[in-house]
Amino acid sequence: NQAEKRRKRQEKMGVARVAKSSLQWWEVALSLLRRMKEDGLKPDKQVYSSVISACESDGQWQRALGVLRSMSATTGGEIPTPPNLFCFNSAIAACQKGGAWLEAVELYERIRASGNRRMRPNFVTINSLLIALEEAGQREMAESIYKEALHDDILLPWRARSGETHGEWIRAMDLHQFSMPLAKVAVRTALESLLTPRPQFTVDKDLIIIVGKGNRSETGETALRPVVQELLDDMAIPSHIPEKNSGRIIISASDLSDYVQRMSWRGDESV
Repeated sequence: NQAEKRRKRQEKMGVARVAKSSLQWWEVALSLLRRMKEDGLKPDKQVYSSVISACESDGQWQRALGVLRSMSATTGGEIPTPPNLFCFNSAIAACQKGGAWLEAVELYERIRASGNRRMRPNFVTINSLLIALEEAGQREMAESIYKEALHDDILLPWRARSGETHGEWIRAMDLHQFSMPLAKVAVRTALESLLTPRPQFTVDKDLIIIVGKGNRSETGETALRPVVQELLDDMAIPSHIPEKNSGRIIISASDLSDYVQRMSWRGDESV
């Protein structure tokens, strides 16, 4: 009897090894989810979230959305399992990796329209969504959603801190935790706001953009600095990196004023 149990256990382990070697992780996750339901077990939100994350890791956005939809299904007498924010965020990330920006926006709107105070977009939501929009070239929509996130205090890039020399207060945009696409949207939106009646900041002081020194990166170099510098070059806005702090990019107040005057003059000329 013990030998028979040992043989069956070894057979199961062998099947598992074969499945692991021949299937992708997202396929294994979907298979296990299906098996749970067939055995009469009810997956909880954590299980669903893990399965969606497995699909997200390989960009399987259609299957991630299918799992998300199945949570609200009532077929076969199943009791719905309302998705939580982790499920939605994983599904949005899957859409981002799969290039499905429109579906990502729809999921974002579902979160906002849920009416659930405990489920509102967070930094992870906005970051994945704006990566998808930037990669798809949906610049206006990316900036619109970024402004919503600022208004809702989901993103808080602005800092006021004491300067390093004379102790005066300086204005800084802290981007060192932002992804590269999110950083581009943040800088572009902030600078273009200077041309509107309600700018995010004024041009009476230098603008300091904190991009980090790359101490935690694999290469030891910051990935944000060249991205932000390229954006500023495209906008023809001069900037410099202070010798004592390579994790910052500074735009002088005079250069900010020149940018506003130049762009305002172009606007008047086009009328």
